[in-house]
Amino acid sequence: MFIKSIGKLVMVSALVAGFLASSAMAMGNEGSSSVNLVATLRNGPAMRPVDWKIFRVDNNSIVTSTRSHSLSLPLRPGTYKAVAKLNDVTRNRTFTINSSGQVNVVIAMDN
Repeated sequence: MFIKSIGKLVMVSALVAGFLASSAMAMGNEGSSSVNLVATLRNGPAMRPVDWKIFRVDNNSIVTSTRSHSLSLPLRPGTYKAVAKLNDVTRNRTFTINSSGQVNVVIAMDN
């Protein structure tokens, strides 16, 4: 009897967790926008840690900073500037995020 009750509790918990996850995904995809940033060397992914800073242009605020050869970020609509630094090379790109969709930004880090 006790094991049957535990089994039902586990099944109900799994169903609720699945429902909440699918609801969150549906809400997150509605009007979602993102940017994919990739640093390259010799026409391929840099595969080295690159220092990234992402700024919102209208108020010059830093949205995020990280160290990776690539990253993907959800962003609100607006104009942004990505600054990538690898060793003594610094490059930047300005890009615009619309109300939905994905923007890909590739920055060549070659000397």
